[in-house]
Amino acid sequence: MKVVKKIVLTLLFPVLMFVAMSIITSASPQCIINGKNIFLGVGLMTSVIKNTCLSICVALAIWLQFKNGRFDFSGGASMILAAIAGGVIGQKAGSPVVALIICLIMGILLCAVTGLVYVVSKIPIIICTIGMTFLYESLTYITFGGNGVRGFFSNPKLSVFGQLPGVLIPAAVAIIVFVFYNYFSLSGKRSKILANNQSCGVNVGIKESKDVIISYIFTGIIIGMAAIIYVSRGDIEAQSGLSTSGVLFSYIVPVFMGMFIGMASCDVVGIIMAAIGMEIMNYGLACMNLGAGGWQQIVFGIFVLGFYVFSSQSQKISAYVKQKKLLKKLNA
Repeated sequence: MKVVKKIVLTLLFPVLMFVAMSIITSASPQCIINGKNIFLGVGLMTSVIKNTCLSICVALAIWLQFKNGRFDFSGGASMILAAIAGGVIGQKAGSPVVALIICLIMGILLCAVTGLVYVVSKIPIIICTIGMTFLYESLTYITFGGNGVRGFFSNPKLSVFGQLPGVLIPAAVAIIVFVFYNYFSLSGKRSKILANNQSCGVNVGIKESKDVIISYIFTGIIIGMAAIIYVSRGDIEAQSGLSTSGVLFSYIVPVFMGMFIGMASCDVVGIIMAAIGMEIMNYGLACMNLGAGGWQQIVFGIFVLGFYVFSSQSQKISAYVKQKKLLKKLNA
C-alpha cells in the first residue's frame, strides 16, 4: 500500500493538470473546432513530450548545482553558446551527430571553465556566474560572425534530436548522467556531505575544489544534451543583457515543484512529473491562444504562486485534516 500511495502521489500532479486543462479547454470556444476539443488531439502527446525533454534537461542541470548549494546563473548562456557552436558546425558537416558531439564538448568545456573560475577566484557563486554569463553572452556576438543559428531546426535531416523519437535520446542521457552522479558516484556523495555540512566534510578530508569541478563536468554533459534539443527546436540569436538568464528561469519551475513532488519518490522523478504537468498546462494555454505574451505569464505566475503557497502550508493542511478525522471518530 505504501508503494501504491507513492505512485499515486507522484502521478497526481500531471494527471490533475491534464484533467483541469481538459475541462478548461472544453469550455473555451477557441479550442472547439468541428465539435472536437483540439487540446485532446494528437498534438498534445507529441508537443508535451518534445517540450518536456528540454525542460527535464535544463531543470536537471539547475538542480544538480542547486542541491549542492550553488545557484548557477550561467547555465542558460552555456546552453545557448553550446547550441550555437553545435548548430553551425553541424550544419557545415550536414550531420546531427556532429552537432550533438560539439554541443556535448562545448557544454562540458563551458561548465568546467565556470567551475574552475569559481574555485580559483573564491568569489560568491552568484557574482561569479553572473560574470560568466556576461562573458558567454558576449561570445555569441563574436563566434561564427555573431549570426547565431538559422535553419537548423527546419532541416528534417539535422533536427532529429528535436523531434520524436530522437528527442528522447538526449533526455535519457541527461537523466542517466544525473542519476549516476547523485546516487552512484563518490563525488556526488561527497557533494551531498559538503552541502549538508561543509566544515565537517572538509575536516574529514573531502577536497571541495575537486568535487566542484567534477560536478560542473557532469552538469556540462546535461547542458550539452539540452543544447542539442534547443538548437533542434528553433533558430537562435546572439544574446546580451543577461537575456540567457531569462531562458534559464523559464525552466526553473520544474526544479522547485519537483522538490515537493519528489518527496513521494525521488528528486529526478519529481522533476520529470513536474515538467510533464507544466508542459500540459503550456499546451493548453497555447490552444486557447494564451501561449505567448502577457496572459501566459499571468496565468503561469498565478499558478506557480498558488502551488508554492500550497506546498509551504502542506504540513499545516495535513495536520488540520488529521485533526478533523480524529474529532469525527471521537464524536462517532
